[in-house]
Amino acid sequence: MEERDYDMNKISLVDTAYMMLRERMVCGELMPETLLSENELAEEYQMSRTPIRHAIARLESEGYVTSLKNRGVLVKDVGGKEFLDLIEQIQSMLFYCFEMMKNPNREIYLNLESLAAHVEVQRTAEKRNDYPLYTEHHFLFMREIVESLNNGVMLNTFDSFRDKLYMYSIVRFKRTPHIKHYSAIGINRDTLHALSSNDYKAAQEVVLSLIPITRERMLATGQF
Repeated sequence: MEERDYDMNKISLVDTAYMMLRERMVCGELMPETLLSENELAEEYQMSRTPIRHAIARLESEGYVTSLKNRGVLVKDVGGKEFLDLIEQIQSMLFYCFEMMKNPNREIYLNLESLAAHVEVQRTAEKRNDYPLYTEHHFLFMREIVESLNNGVMLNTFDSFRDKLYMYSIVRFKRTPHIKHYSAIGINRDTLHALSSNDYKAAQEVVLSLIPITRERMLATGQF
């Protein structure tokens, strides 16, 4: 019994270290190219190196860090190609969602008021220059659409890469503060307008513009 309690405590420490480190990377507190030390992290989080090491291994398997022999752990950047690939995945998901909504026999509950609330938060965040909040609700808007299909596998897939999209956006914002970044709201606003009119074909046309708009923006800002 004591052995099992010890193992559960160790797993809890690993999860704690993993979540804290992941959150700091995703929100841009630990920027790409930052070199981390297991010893320093263990001291900062007041735990042994073992849970830190396991947490780092988990983050490395997810592509957030890479271990450098005898040097430490490097926070990885989300590359432009990877970002575009993930956007294309979202585009495909949303297009499929709207295709399913065309089927009158498919029971789908989409909360338009909640979607409108996300767009409104984006507007407010832009006025306050709160880009993290703006970006968070940009992806929450899309997540609600995916969630409406009640497909757990699809939703889990979306959640698995949403943080990388968020990380890329925040890091890019911090690196290029002189460039206008508040442009994603147009996609959500136009999507909401189409959905409010039950015009799912128009909604599909809006999401199909995700890739060309994103690519054009990245090229203009030297991000790709």
